[in-house]
Amino acid sequence: MTNIFDEDINLKGLLDILNPENNLVLADDMMLSDANGTILRVSGNYERNFGFSHGSIVGRSAFDLEADGTFTPCITAEVIRQKKKITATQTINHVHKNVMTVGIPLFDDHGELKYAVCFNTVSMEQINTIQRNYQHLQDSLQQYTQEIAELRTRATSTDLVFKSASMQRLWTLMQNTANTKANILITGETGVGKSAIAKTIHKMSSRADGPFIEVNCAVLHENLIESELFGYEKGAFTGAASGGKIGKIELANHGTLFLDEIGELPPHIQSKLLQLIQEKTIERLSGTKKIELDFRLIVATNRNLEVEVQRGLFRSDLFYRLNVIRIHIPPLRQRKEDIFPLAHQFLARFSGEYEKHLTFSPRFLTFLEQYDWPGNVRQLENLIERMVITVQDPIIDTTALPAEFTGDTAPQAEPLPQQGTLAERMDAYEGQIIRESYRRCGTTVAVAKDLGISQATAARKVAKYVNGRT
Repeated sequence: MTNIFDEDINLKGLLDILNPENNLVLADDMMLSDANGTILRVSGNYERNFGFSHGSIVGRSAFDLEADGTFTPCITAEVIRQKKKITATQTINHVHKNVMTVGIPLFDDHGELKYAVCFNTVSMEQINTIQRNYQHLQDSLQQYTQEIAELRTRATSTDLVFKSASMQRLWTLMQNTANTKANILITGETGVGKSAIAKTIHKMSSRADGPFIEVNCAVLHENLIESELFGYEKGAFTGAASGGKIGKIELANHGTLFLDEIGELPPHIQSKLLQLIQEKTIERLSGTKKIELDFRLIVATNRNLEVEVQRGLFRSDLFYRLNVIRIHIPPLRQRKEDIFPLAHQFLARFSGEYEKHLTFSPRFLTFLEQYDWPGNVRQLENLIERMVITVQDPIIDTTALPAEFTGDTAPQAEPLPQQGTLAERMDAYEGQIIRESYRRCGTTVAVAKDLGISQATAARKVAKYVNGRT
């Protein structure tokens, strides 16, 4: 610096610019002028990068170079005019390059302007290239993220079938929260599929390769629940395994712990669970060693935990710890659009298991849609399995429904006449067969195949008995 500038020059502005803390990317492109704008020095890099022959602009006026269009604007001229630091884009017109330039005024001890120094930083072409590369990386990252989400969705979508808007919203929430560490509280009536939702979240998450440990708190005996959850050391109690036992919570390490029917936990276990959530460590019964754990906690209940908290049956601090992300599953009767997809999924699964080839009649599908399903998805699943096992015909119809399902909701078979000649009664019976077959099959071709008659005969009888034409 001392070889370039007079000794009485205040270099503070220049040194401030060159300070690494400013994070400026300064190229080796520098131009120095005096206070009148005469170019005193230009770096060789500057001349090479911007097409100037050696020494061609040294001695020229920055103002003349601005006037003849060599620079637009000329940052050196602007620094001299404004007597302050300027950062702006400068165009070197004869090579059509836009360069981000920093111009610095240098003053003597009396405050008089002595020099103007200009550095070219990153060129606009470089900036644009960096921006394009950055955008490309962002687009690629977004694409890969979407592909990973789609792959996870495809891998888990066979477990969950839905069509309703409410379940679509729930699915979006699951996708957005699957990879977080937040505790999840799943609520909903018995049989809506809380366990299936928890398993799907696990499969969608980055913990999918880890264990999924499910515990139904309602079926564990109160005297055994602590040892089942937390494990125990040898000799912890009478009847304990000689080598001790690892608890369900410890088994979920690096995976997901799903506690179903969380509202059934007794108060002293609620307290220990709260401590576990806060510290992520456990002690086995009769143990003295703290075991650090890493797991995702998902809990579920069909109870109203807010009411349980008000009644003093569930700890409020534990409830707030669990209720970070709430996923409420609507009952099946409130999402009728999901009934048919679920029914067909269950039919395909159980038909494969029991090696049968079955379909639903239109009348049976109408029943499924109209039924209230107090037992929700589990009740639907159990019914379809029962029908696949018991029905002998290739078409599942309402006539094969179990007694507990037959009521006003299920379409009833037509009563046969108790009076009339044999021919009249036979005709009535034939009419019932044709109408029932047509309701199930929908076309005369299918009716012909169903009843083993020609299509012409089927068409004639459908016209007679269904359409009322003779």
